[in-house]
Amino acid sequence: MTTPLRILFASTHCYADPSSGAAICTRDVLELLTQAGHDCRVLTTGVLDYERETPVEEVLRGLAVPVRKAGARLTTGAVAEVIDFSLAGVRVTLLPTRSSRADRAPDRDEGTIWLDLGEQVLDRFRPHLVLTYGGHPAGLDFLRRTRARGIATVFHLHNFAYTDRRTFEHVSAVVTPSEYAKRFYRTCVGVDSTVIPDPLRHERVVSIDADSKYVTFVNPQPAKGITVLARIACELQRRRPEIPLLVVEGRGGSEWLSRLPVDLSHLENLNRMANTPEPKDFWSVTRVALMPSLWRETLGRVAMEACANGVPMLASDRGALPETLGDAGFVFHVPLHYTPENAALPTPREVAPWVAVIEKLWDDPTFEASHRERALSEARRWEPSVVERQYAEFFGGLACR
Repeated sequence: MTTPLRILFASTHCYADPSSGAAICTRDVLELLTQAGHDCRVLTTGVLDYERETPVEEVLRGLAVPVRKAGARLTTGAVAEVIDFSLAGVRVTLLPTRSSRADRAPDRDEGTIWLDLGEQVLDRFRPHLVLTYGGHPAGLDFLRRTRARGIATVFHLHNFAYTDRRTFEHVSAVVTPSEYAKRFYRTCVGVDSTVIPDPLRHERVVSIDADSKYVTFVNPQPAKGITVLARIACELQRRRPEIPLLVVEGRGGSEWLSRLPVDLSHLENLNRMANTPEPKDFWSVTRVALMPSLWRETLGRVAMEACANGVPMLASDRGALPETLGDAGFVFHVPLHYTPENAALPTPREVAPWVAVIEKLWDDPTFEASHRERALSEARRWEPSVVERQYAEFFGGLACR
């Protein structure tokens, strides 16, 4: 093992958010490093990725871990209420916010309190390295304060939202999860990065007792291609009504299905599952997965999880999805005029190749078995021990410098 590091993750985005791929990835990284002997801690807030207001206490109850409310004395003499808990050996201090929406929180007062708590954590914990993501002004100010102390700072990029180079002014290094994302940020923002894929914690993701029966679509919202999913569902209902679909809620809820310009209420093949902090809950019942994203994916966590479960994935060609799938799954071109802002459904002809592959996977056991093997083979790239070593070596090198 490399020399043990003290690593602090500090972000105004909630570390325990089950609706955020960035948060899930961060948890996996810190838990793997903790398991390897490093000391990892978290300072976070109650800001979540859910589209609706969601009390952070509701999310914490879903984690089924003991939480403790405490009063934290600030440098001003005031006392702020915080929530302390541990996840897989990672100690977390969370500042509740009046809103769970990133466009509303933390407000100015909450941001000031969070920065005060951050200064105290830096004094007591003395981290070798601070990891973060998010563009909230308080988060960027914390990077400035951290860098001024001579502590290495790492910005982990999980999407393409950061187009202002000033975001990275006080950053020692940037991590991107794919070569596609690395090229984007180098070309469009002038920021270089190191590529390290997201890790997968098999105990949360991989199902052992599988009852595979659904074509599964995760996170119903426009960016993830809910319009494509709706057309595929209609075509399967017409052609193969015995093939059931499962829509798993994530950042977006199933109410998006009722907002589409088509009535899906008559579909008997469409089923729904509430959001879960344990992805293996839906992978255990998944036979084929769909990821028809209409925005550029920096990696495609759902595609990774599908591979780890040996589930054939049908995906669009947006962003890094072809890179992520490699020799596994199936990649289809979605015409560029279909965007998250365009509510129109693709035509039956445009989704015909998707439907044909689903039918072949359903009807040809040999074909299905070969693609399950391809998926498992690709997933070896994200073995926890391999990815943990990459992060540990990279972080260790930064801390030494």
